[in-house]
Formats: sequence, C-alpha cells, structure tokens
Amino acid sequence: MPFFKGVDYLKKKNRNSGSKTSLGVLGTIVVLLLGKLKYVLVLVKVLKLQTLLSMVIYLGTYALFFGWKFAAAIVYLLFVHEMGHAYAAKRINLPVGPAIFIPFMGAVIGLKEMPKNAKDEGFVAYMGPLFGLLSFLPAFPLYGYTHEPFWALLIILGGMINLFNLIPITPLDGGRIAAGISTKLWGAGIVLLLVFSVIHLSFIGFLIVILGAREWYKLYKKQKSLQDLKVEVRELDQFVRSLKQEAHDLGSVQDLVRKTNRRVSHPPITELLNKMNTEIEKMKKDVYLQQLSGIPALSEEEHQEQKLAMDRILNQIEKELAALKKDVHTTETYYKTDKKTKVQLFTIYLALAAALAFSYYIGNQILTNHPDIQKVLNT
Repeated sequence: MPFFKGVDYLKKKNRNSGSKTSLGVLGTIVVLLLGKLKYVLVLVKVLKLQTLLSMVIYLGTYALFFGWKFAAAIVYLLFVHEMGHAYAAKRINLPVGPAIFIPFMGAVIGLKEMPKNAKDEGFVAYMGPLFGLLSFLPAFPLYGYTHEPFWALLIILGGMINLFNLIPITPLDGGRIAAGISTKLWGAGIVLLLVFSVIHLSFIGFLIVILGAREWYKLYKKQKSLQDLKVEVRELDQFVRSLKQEAHDLGSVQDLVRKTNRRVSHPPITELLNKMNTEIEKMKKDVYLQQLSGIPALSEEEHQEQKLAMDRILNQIEKELAALKKDVHTTETYYKTDKKTKVQLFTIYLALAAALAFSYYIGNQILTNHPDIQKVLNT
C-alpha cells in the first residue's frame, strides 16, 4: 500500500541522514532550549507536566519503530485532536484533565465532570475530529509548494486517525456523537469495528469492541430496569416521610424498615436499612433491660443518643436516595434529544466523515503518484 511505502521511504530518509546529523540537530535543539529556558517553562505550564512527559515517551517510542518524522506527525495530529475536545469542554464549562499520550493506543483527555446531556457530549466529541481535520489541511498547500511526500503522509494519517474515531461505538468519538441521534447506532458500530478487527487482526479494535459492547449492555440494563427504579424511589420517599412521623415508636419504625427492606433492591440503601434495624434491636434491648432494673424509662441523655444514632442513618439514607434519584433522572433524560438536534448531529457527523474520507483519498492519490514513491513501489 502507498501509505506503508511512504512510511518506509521516510524511515530510509532518516537512516540516510546519518547519526551524526541527528546528534547535531539534537544538540542544537538542546542549546536553543537552554537559551530560552523561560519559554520552555511556560510551555511546561501550558501543556501540564503529565502531558509533556507522556508526549515525549510517545514520541520516542514511535521514533524507534518508524522514525522521527512519522512520530512527530502522529503526536501533532493527536495533540490537536485532543485540544479540540478540551476547547469544546471549556466552552460548556466542563473541567478537563491533562491530555495523556499512551503508546500504540493514542491519546486521551479526561473530563472531571460528565456532560449534562447527550447533546453536550456530542459537541465535545465532535470537536476532536473537527480539529483533527483542521490540523492537516495546511499540508495540502505545503505539499503543493515542496512536493515532499511527508505532507501527503500527514494528510493520510490525519484522515485515518480521525475517520477511525468517527466509528459509532463508545468510547470512540463517533459513539458519543451517535448517542445523541440513537444509541441503537452503537450496534452498527460494534458490527463494523468487529469486521474491521477480524480482517486486520487489530488488537485495539477488538478491545474497543469489548468496551463498546459492555457500555451498550450496561445502558440496556439500566433502561430496562428504569420503571422499577422509579417505583422504588417513590416508595423510599414515602418511607422517609413516614419514618420522620413515627420516629417516637420503635415498634412501628421497625415494621416500616422491614417492609421497605423487602421491596428495595438498591444495595447501599438495603445495607443502611439493615443497619437501622440492628440499631432498633439494640434500642429495644436497652429499653427491656432498663425495665428489668425497675426504672420505667430511659434518661433524657439516653433518648438523645438513640435519636442521634437514628438521625445519622436517616441522613445517609436521604443522601443515597438523592444519588439514586439523580441516576434515574439521568438514565431517563440523558439520551433524549429533539428531532432538530438529531438532524443536526447526523448532518454534521456525515459532513465531517465525508471531508475526512475525501482527504484520506486525495492523500493516497498524491502519495501514489509521487515520483519517489513510484520508485519504491516499482522496486
């Protein structure tokens, strides 16, 4: 294939330049950096230390296998792609972590908070491949000016990386964009990537298929149990109200706790209900022992301790209930988008995919017809 021949061509050019030249260039760069140390420190501050270190490791790893030019092209394309995500996240006030480069896997930028809905998630996802497209567009005029195969290779790489990212399967960007259209598209993405992975024996492809299928199944289970969870939330709301009204009667409270516990399936709340039942048993035992001693009632201090113990557990139940309500609301509304939003997401998704595919095709045509690559292809 012209792409791999182009990579071989660059590797040969790197080797032919000689180790002395490489050392000389490296030495010059070090001297320049030392002379401009304050600018280096600014760069470290902007990129974050984790990003810079992982970038250097990534660059060095790829340089060992494919040469410095190819490694620099990959790092540049991935960095601009991730900055697209960072830009979009900041536009909608989502805090982000530093970009991390993982050799032979790619790069990732972590969101410290989830987007509010699928539309926002689609926006953040879309800006990665869009910035990726913009990153290699200057390579077209640069090739026209220099006729250097490297620029054609950059176009092919950019098209390939960002087009792959548009496959509609999570955790790829295409899956996050498709979620705002219909999560059913994840099924098509799983099949598409599975076929690709089998044909090309792609380990990364198989890994993404597993992750995507797992994510799809988790969402399916959540949506299937949504109605049951909504009923459970209503019953727990009623339980909390009743508990506050009957807190003075241990027998009534215990009956209420036991009845609720039989109907609740949420493990953290079940655990708290069991804890409350144990606490009530302890209180009833204290009252019984108090009566055996001839004193008809507990002291005010003992009553206060019991009340505080019950209030602590009740507060924990209310916190868990609030989290459960939020989860139910998210499951019910997160992937709901209006028709206009679906059409917009689908349109810009197709437009971006078409632009990347066309760029990839043109890059291959340029590389195939380049005289130096023609010589390599004919040998």
